[in-house]
Formats: sequence, structure tokens, C-alpha cells
Amino acid sequence: MTRLLFSILFFTCFGSFAQQRAATEKAVALLADNYNTGLYDAIYDQFSPQAQAIVTHEDIVQFYKVNILQHLGRITSWKYVDEVKTNANYLVNFERGKMALQIAVANDLHITYSEWFPVKKEKDIPHPKNPASIKTTNPRQTKLQLYLDTLALKYLKDPNNSGLSFGIINGNTTETYYYGETKKETNTLPDDKSLYEIASITKTFTAILLAHAVNEKKIALNDDIRKYLPGEYPHLQFGVEPIRIVNLANHTSGLPILPVDFIKVPGYDESNPYLRYSKDMIYQYLKDFRPDTTAGSRSQYSNLGFAVLGTIIENVYQKPLEELLKQTITGPLKMGSTNFDVPESEKNLLATGYSEEDGKAIPYWQFGAYKAAGGLKSNMQDMLIYLKTNMNNLNPDFSLSHKETDRQTDFGRGLAWTLEPFKGNINIWHNGGSGGFRTWCGYLKDKKIGIVILSNSSADVDDTALGLLSFLIKNQAVKAVK
Repeated sequence: MTRLLFSILFFTCFGSFAQQRAATEKAVALLADNYNTGLYDAIYDQFSPQAQAIVTHEDIVQFYKVNILQHLGRITSWKYVDEVKTNANYLVNFERGKMALQIAVANDLHITYSEWFPVKKEKDIPHPKNPASIKTTNPRQTKLQLYLDTLALKYLKDPNNSGLSFGIINGNTTETYYYGETKKETNTLPDDKSLYEIASITKTFTAILLAHAVNEKKIALNDDIRKYLPGEYPHLQFGVEPIRIVNLANHTSGLPILPVDFIKVPGYDESNPYLRYSKDMIYQYLKDFRPDTTAGSRSQYSNLGFAVLGTIIENVYQKPLEELLKQTITGPLKMGSTNFDVPESEKNLLATGYSEEDGKAIPYWQFGAYKAAGGLKSNMQDMLIYLKTNMNNLNPDFSLSHKETDRQTDFGRGLAWTLEPFKGNINIWHNGGSGGFRTWCGYLKDKKIGIVILSNSSADVDDTALGLLSFLIKNQAVKAVK
């Protein structure tokens, strides 16, 4: 991701340090709330009149709605780091990454200075784990095994992180390696049956269900989404242009990442955020929503869009997503451990998820009406079957999901999948993140190289995945798929 920088250079006098800190905390909390609920006008109103004289309303909307949201998703947490003169430094965690925020706030809570930076500095780990204490199945013999070991130990030296599972497809060879613990202080290594929350990788399954419906001529990618929604939605268009099915599947619908009232629902719980927002609430939100741009003209990652898509697929078939998943994907491929709801007989296989920030256990999220966006649990055994099926390009539903439907400056999208240039290849991938898990699944289009990484910690695994891909390209002789 390119450097994101937004700066408003205005300073003001503050009262005491305590007053300044309190004002800053309130302003950052309000900024996060406005950002997560899509209230970009309110973000602009947070800036002081002097700051507004420098930066336009359009600049604010472009920066927060497009530049940050598109790349990183919603804010999940933030942490005060330190203070330098009148500026406070925060580490801000997003669904798909983190940024450093430097901010100054007047006592009336108006923002007088704001600057965002990529987080480049490695996390300071005061008491790292002893590498010898980290259990693994890796025999540490081959070049690949030794390199993988450095990646895994770098990740797991943080005591807040718990376990890692690696699946690697390299030509005709498939290898798996496991590290750490499925639950802290149990000494239990993960294995091919350990279950993880795969979060947004679920979107690729939903996309394949959509592709199946397209191939069965039950639905068309260019259909107006209102054709498949109950009730009337007269405002769900920009000019005469409606939101189309393909726009939901490639994140160009113009729908926000989540509804503006998402965290205001009675009973909202940050530790289980999707639970209370029902399908009827989604329908009502769509009735009130007014797009501000033509669908297809802008890429904006949207969990809401995939929740709507999942609902539409259910409406088309008049069957629940769980049944469609089993009929179309997990049944034929014998992926019996990939489910929205884990059966009682397999609950003992669930890994415990942990927060990267404090190492505390995080409960599994209940996605409810948003299950199509992130609700699946799976294991390495099933995910390698899934990855191989994507790579062999023989299943027409899987193949359709890989065809580019949107092109941005530095990446494209198929149906859910990101299509991104990587060291002379096309990397087809998706990642996932929830309260206590991070996951990655992807492959190189023209080479027989694919990777699955499953972690029961909220620390990102993207860099680990890309480092491993780079190594495989450089060190393994892999013939192009014919």
C-alpha cells in the first residue's frame, strides 16, 4: 500500500496536560466512531475553522472514505503511545492493518493538526518468547523449512501470539507445518484438523456460490440488485444507474463497509460486533441509503455489500446459505469441517483466538446476517482442498470467480478475489481478520504455488505470506500450469 499522508498544520494553545490528554482521547474516539459509521461530514466538522481553511471537505471524504477505508477497513481499536509537545501519537488498528496517527486537539475538541503514517517500526516486545520453547512439526532441514522457521519464530516471539498453521502447495508437492499452541498454556500444537475463524476469506466462498448461480442462469452479474430484494428501494441508484450484482461482489457498489447505524444498535457489543444487526435492519438501511456515486466507479471494501449478496443468493434459491454451501462446495469437495456453525462433535477442535494488543482470549464472533462476509470456520485440511480446487482451474464456478471484473491502478478484482501483480506473476488472494484470528489464502496464477496461513492471533499474517511467496518464486523451480 502506498504511503497515506494527511496533514493539517495548525496549532493552538492548550491548558494543562491532563486537559489536553482528555480532549485528545475524546476527539480520537469521536473520529473513530464517525469513520466506522461513514459520517464523513461529521469528520470534517471535527476540524477547527483554521484547519478547514486549509483542507476541503472533498479532501477529507477522499482521504477517509477512499484512501484509508479501501485499504484498511474499519477501525477496531486504538492505543495512546506518547506525547511530543502538543501532539499525541496513537497506534490505530484497522481490520486489515494499522496506521500511526499524530494529532493535536484543542480543548473544545476541534482537531487542529492531524497526520497519518504507515507503521514501519517493528513492535517493541519487552519479553519475547524463547524460540526453543515454541513447539513445531517443522524438522528444519531443507532451505524452505529453515526460511519458514524464521518467519514463524519472528511472528510467535510475541507472547501475545499463540499458534500458526502453514499449508504450502509447490508444484505437485503439498507440505504442512504447525507452530505454537491452539490454546495458551496447554502445550497443544495445531494440526490439520484445528479449526480457525477464516473471517473474510468467507467472501470467496460466497463469490463461488454467486458464480454457480450465474452458471446456472439463476442470476446475471449485471442484474439490478433490487430484482432480488423484498420491497421497494426507489433511492438505491445514482441517477439512472442501479447497483448491480457484480458491484457487490467486487466492492464497487458504493455501500459503506458497514451501515452508519451499525454500532448504535441496541445491545451492540464490540467483542461480538455483528450479532445484533439483523437481515431486516439491512433491508431498512438499503431503503434509506442514497448512493453518492455511480456503482462501479469507485472501489470501496464493503462487508455490508457481501451481507447483501449472501441474502440475495439465499433469496434466489430459497435456501439458507449453509445448505447452498454444502450442496455446491463443501459437499462435493468433502470439506466436512468448513461450516458457519461448528457441530458439537468438533467444538473441541476450535483454536482459541487472541488479541495482538494484550494477548487476551477473544470469543468467536457470531456473524448472523453478515455470515456471507466472514462467518466460516475451517481447518488446514479443508483449506488446502479449497486452494487446490482454485488452482487447478477445472471447476467452472471457481474459474468464474477469478475473472477480472474491476480494475484499479495497482490491482484488480474478480468476484471477491484480489488480483494483484507480484514479482512478475498474478497473485490471486484474499485475507481474513476477526477479533482473535488472521488468515491468508492465495496462489500465483501462472505457477503451481499456493499458500494457506491460519493464525489464532489478531496479528497480521500478510507480510508472512508474501515473504513465503517471494522465497518460493526465487528458490523453487516451478513450471507454469499448462
